[in-house]
Amino acid sequence: MRDYNYEAGLHKLQIAKDEAEAAAEDFYDKYWPFQTDEVAAQYGELQFTAVIMLAEFEQFAQQGSVKHAR
Repeated sequence: MRDYNYEAGLHKLQIAKDEAEAAAEDFYDKYWPFQTDEVAAQYGELQFTAVIMLAEFEQFAQQGSVKHAR
């Protein structure tokens, strides 16, 4: 049961990570060059979210690999 919960959690985090990355890329493609500081700040927030989601995904994946190695 734990493996299923781990895999499900990992899958959800991977989806969130991928969506955050895609949102930042789409925003950049749509609004570059940024015309205002507000638009640049919005892009920065999207990038920050993508980096946080990547870190959470990697941390969760690493914790799972440590559990599986035991």
